[in-house]
Amino acid sequence: VVPIEQFEKDAAAGTLPTVSWIVTPGTVSEHPPASVCVGENWTVQLLNSLMKGQDWSSTAVFLTWDDFGGFYDHVPPQQVDGYGLGFRVPLLVISPYAKKGYIDHTQYEYSSMLRFAEDQLGLPTMTGRDKAADNMMGAFDFTQTPRDPLLLEQRTCSKNATVYQNAAYDD
Repeated sequence: VVPIEQFEKDAAAGTLPTVSWIVTPGTVSEHPPASVCVGENWTVQLLNSLMKGQDWSSTAVFLTWDDFGGFYDHVPPQQVDGYGLGFRVPLLVISPYAKKGYIDHTQYEYSSMLRFAEDQLGLPTMTGRDKAADNMMGAFDFTQTPRDPLLLEQRTCSKNATVYQNAAYDD
């Protein structure tokens, strides 16, 4: 576990570990009353640093959220075990090998990211949950010409944008 600033340094130097798991600090989490704009800019900054670095050509980013955002989902959560899946959350797959414009209707869950890493690295599954999870390979086309990075501009946040300062909430 290292400070988040280390990710940008490692991305620039091409020294990222095989797997990185980034937990958004509470100050940029997009949870109310924090600013979605400030949180989006933080994510763009990290993605841009990754895309500018040497590791981009062999990278897969799974961008997801820890909350479902409200009771808008018309699909009830499935009970696959004692914990269930919970409400659906957005997931973006960002990679030079991600299928362009593809919407994957496969049911993934948080353990699917672990299953992807296990399968790609030739590791055994850790639990029954990740063993049963779909491994996300359907979102990729490793035969396509890898796409160039897509560097994004950060948005200008309104003057009313706030940064959540509750240290007890930091993940």
